[in-house]
Amino acid sequence: MNKLPKPIFSSNSFWGHIIGLPLFVFGLLLLFCPFAFKDYDISFSKYSFHITMTFCIILVVLLISRLIMSLINRRSPMTRIQYFLGCLFEILFASGFTGLYLWLFAKKSQAYFVFFGYVLVYLAVAMIIPYIILFLYNQVTERDDQLDDALNNPSGEKIKFLDERGNVKLIVSQTSILYIQSDENYLRIYYMDDGKINTYLLRSSMKRIEDMCAKNGLIRCHRSYFVNKDRVKVLQKDKEFTYAILDVENAAHIPVSKNYYDQISAML
Repeated sequence: MNKLPKPIFSSNSFWGHIIGLPLFVFGLLLLFCPFAFKDYDISFSKYSFHITMTFCIILVVLLISRLIMSLINRRSPMTRIQYFLGCLFEILFASGFTGLYLWLFAKKSQAYFVFFGYVLVYLAVAMIIPYIILFLYNQVTERDDQLDDALNNPSGEKIKFLDERGNVKLIVSQTSILYIQSDENYLRIYYMDDGKINTYLLRSSMKRIEDMCAKNGLIRCHRSYFVNKDRVKVLQKDKEFTYAILDVENAAHIPVSKNYYDQISAML
């Protein structure tokens, strides 16, 4: 329950937040005109200009914030609480800078925190609506993907490998796969076919196939390798390195890093 829907940090969701959320706020403020600028010595005739500046401020804040959140999520997946706190900080920073803009435009006629509190109320209400919509959309999208996987591969016997555009490039049985190796922007998939070791070069990334591998018994043994745990015969350790020895003659010895050794040895 504490895991975030994975589509939240997809490229579509990333730009949806950065572009869609400020546009929603812009339209809402332009339509309902909640800012009573006449009470703060700000010209109401320039209302559309002020709202445009608010749009730009929110857009910049979200761009910086989403980049930071994406980097954090790559290092360690964010929890729901961490994500919601990140959204809260986005609202606070957007309100803080918008309040500062209006305060300076009003020639500091009142204390800054009066403007900050005034803006915070309106932006919090305006921004929370698209936050909820986008979060629920990503959650539904993830469940749809999971249902599709379950329907297309109910037994887990066949694995479909998709490229970065989502096109199916290789379908192979789980038991045939030996290991997967990362090679810059590509993956090398080693599998058995008619008693021979075959290789398929797929344009994708380790992160993109991580969930699919976990569901089908392909475990991470190194930052550049996934190995089929059912094909590992023994773990061999020497003075410097540890290798997974496969049950296929002439197959390469797969490196096992210290970070994954305990996890793999427990599964064998």
